[in-house]
Amino acid sequence: MGYAFAGFLVGFLNASLGIGGGVLLVPILAYILHMEFKKAIGTSLATIVPTSLVAVITHYLIKSSNLAVIPVIMILLGSLIGAWIGSKLLVKLSSTLLKILFSMLLIFAGLKLIGVFSFYSAAPILKINLCLSLVGLFAGISSVLLGIGGGVIIVPCLNIFFGFSMHQAVTTSLAVIFPTTLVGALLHKRLQNIEDRIIKYILPSAAIGAVAGAFFSNTLPSSTLRVIFGSFLILISMRILLESIRSRLLNL
Repeated sequence: MGYAFAGFLVGFLNASLGIGGGVLLVPILAYILHMEFKKAIGTSLATIVPTSLVAVITHYLIKSSNLAVIPVIMILLGSLIGAWIGSKLLVKLSSTLLKILFSMLLIFAGLKLIGVFSFYSAAPILKINLCLSLVGLFAGISSVLLGIGGGVIIVPCLNIFFGFSMHQAVTTSLAVIFPTTLVGALLHKRLQNIEDRIIKYILPSAAIGAVAGAFFSNTLPSSTLRVIFGSFLILISMRILLESIRSRLLNL
């Protein structure tokens, strides 16, 4: 019952906000359901792969204009390069300092989405496909250095700087998440970090949650979705910030 409930929550969060869902599923599996941490990551990825696909298809069937193929390709290319760069930087940079700086950036983006402050958006200038690769580049680097899913970066960037509606940003993010998590899941499968026994309990409810989340997201105005996603960003960034400060204090 616990696995099914966790699956539904992850599927709903995945489809409604355009994030992987690992930020919720990994802690549930590791800390509440007491799964070994590496297996929790692998099992999470294996769940997110089909869940993201279901979410993308559902969003597309609800409104086909939510999905733009070219931006997905450009962001995906950038994220692959970013992941490679991130792997090189990982051994050279202080992860604690990076997390603190990154959490501050997420707080800034969250406050902007909520509408606490505003600034001039250069959306007409930034509507260039090549620039979308920079979003993917940043998402790829952050995913490796900070363990943050690409949706946390992709969705606010597309909305704030490229003029995408929140529904378009969410669907585009999900379409990028599908192939990137597939690669990660295959790697963890080779390392035997996926609990197939658990997947069969999580996946059906995750798929149902994804369909429900996609319909829920598309019934909301873009402005409401901005507030929800912005609030989520602030919560995630505060968690990263507090963990980083705690880690830094312990190392003094």
